[in-house]
Amino acid sequence: MKLSTRIIVFISIALVVLFALWAIVFNQTSKRQIYSHIDLILTQQSDRIISRFMENDSLPRSLEGVSGTMQFFIEKVSPEYAANHQIPVFQTNEEFIDDIQEDEIVREMTHVFQKQGTNYELTLTTQVFAWNDTLDFALVSIISLAVVLLIAIILIVSLIIISNMKPIYRLTDWLRNRKANEAIPQHDRRIKAQEFKEIESAVLEASEKSRQVYEEQKRFIGHASHEIQTPIAICRNRLELLVDETQLDETQLSEIQKTLDTLNYISRLNKSLLFISKIDNHQFKEETEINIQQIVSQTLDNLSEIYEGLNIKVETIENEPITVTMDPTLASSLVTNLLKNAFIHNRPDGTISIKLKNNTLSIGNTGNGEALDENVVFQTFYRKGENTHSTGLGLAIAKAICSEYGFEIRYQFIENQHTFWVKFK
Repeated sequence: MKLSTRIIVFISIALVVLFALWAIVFNQTSKRQIYSHIDLILTQQSDRIISRFMENDSLPRSLEGVSGTMQFFIEKVSPEYAANHQIPVFQTNEEFIDDIQEDEIVREMTHVFQKQGTNYELTLTTQVFAWNDTLDFALVSIISLAVVLLIAIILIVSLIIISNMKPIYRLTDWLRNRKANEAIPQHDRRIKAQEFKEIESAVLEASEKSRQVYEEQKRFIGHASHEIQTPIAICRNRLELLVDETQLDETQLSEIQKTLDTLNYISRLNKSLLFISKIDNHQFKEETEINIQQIVSQTLDNLSEIYEGLNIKVETIENEPITVTMDPTLASSLVTNLLKNAFIHNRPDGTISIKLKNNTLSIGNTGNGEALDENVVFQTFYRKGENTHSTGLGLAIAKAICSEYGFEIRYQFIENQHTFWVKFK
């Protein structure tokens, strides 16, 4: 979840909780105020009725209440009851109202008093539904207004947050898509927040250091590769010259040949490591439409001649055209390494199965009957068994190329065949 989204969610939850608490407090406070006003009216009416009752004046049949008619009655009570009810009591009840034939909320007051040694209790009731209706309407109106304000506040806060976060999003996109040798951009003047300015400065400084390290590494690899290849070439030439101009027995020739094979292996290894480094450093920038079907056909022609002695049968099961956009050198290297792996790690009189279908290149070969460890098969220098024709870097190069372009490469052991397939975008 993005930071802006998290902030908006937290603010929304906080505002909803705040408005909900405020609505509850408002409702309870309003009810308390209304009932206090009603109780005051009931007390005033009670004083008038008791005063007239004490003076033996005639009592009215009914009084004007808060919401309609106020009902009252007086009854005698025992001294014990009077002793326990010396303070007026107010309470809210539900009563059946004859006029509207419904149960409604009423406010009731009971007041015990004494006349000429006799204890009486006055009970006053008044309807409060009008006040409740007004309160409910006010509460609904205020809640509606609160919801509108809540939505408006969230929208305004969202716009402000998203607007202020845009420079960070731009910086993140640049970091995600930048190349190691890409020039560092100037500071974004649209960033206003001091904290974001400091983040941008730190990121750009780190990126510049990374670019400098990359340039130094690239120069070092280039120079190191050249320095290694030169003495290897000199050693190879001297050994070949020694074979040509010196009379050597078979043992000496065999040892020299082993030395030449080792030098050739070191040379291939050096070139492969340099090639992987260039892929990782994004130094292959040319992009053109590549016909994978055509590259497979050309590579097969070349490798079939080289490994003709193994008598390996090549089967093309399906041969749909596949076109991708990538560097021609990397496309050729990807196909070559996969096909060369199928030849090198095959057995005499074995088979190679090739399938081009649904934008996927699949190459399977016979070999030993054991599956490879798919978790490490694409790691550098992974080799199962000793094979002097392999540097252990071919599949690592294929994996690096696929990672460069976002292709998916997998290994499976299917029907006693080691199968590698590449899913192109």
